[in-house]
Amino acid sequence: MEESRIVYEVIGYVGTALVVLSFFMSSVYKLRVINTIGSLVSIVYGLLVNVYPTVLLNVCLALINIVFLWKHLSKKNQKIYNAKEVNASDPLVSFFLTEHKGEIEKFFPNFKNESAEFDLARIIFCEDTFAGLLLGKKKNEDELEIKLDYATPAFRDFSVGKYLYEELKKNGFKKCKFMADIPGSLVYLKKIGFIEEGGIMELNL
Repeated sequence: MEESRIVYEVIGYVGTALVVLSFFMSSVYKLRVINTIGSLVSIVYGLLVNVYPTVLLNVCLALINIVFLWKHLSKKNQKIYNAKEVNASDPLVSFFLTEHKGEIEKFFPNFKNESAEFDLARIIFCEDTFAGLLLGKKKNEDELEIKLDYATPAFRDFSVGKYLYEELKKNGFKKCKFMADIPGSLVYLKKIGFIEEGGIMELNL
């Protein structure tokens, strides 16, 4: 009986220590994780020694932490994009093209970095990170010829493209055409919804 009591007390102290330790974390995420573990250990202790107010308190704390962590992880998994419309000769465009020159040449072998060829340029950001670049030429008010649609390696899950073409639709475009030689991007374009028509990839928005 005495040995069991000692084990129970150790469990109780461990739970308390973890809860206290959590408040020394500089990261709120880590604080919540460690606090949750401490609360769960304390729940076990409360049940073992029949201290139900302690159980109730730590159940509430654990639930609050779990809800916070779930919201945090859900938000973290959602990529929040925004598009900045710039001039094709903007230094940011030049920087982007230079920074990713190797891959752009690989995926778009016929792409020519000539700003006169573009009258629409969109840089896509995810928070403060470069996520992609779109360069195109307007054929008329509602049709856009895409010259380059490039996403950086960290954002190649089609989410950039889905966001981008939805934004173009909101801006009044009804059709996009891809005129470049794009063997490395066919899977991406088809996933977005482009259909091949006479050797040209077309997307009705």
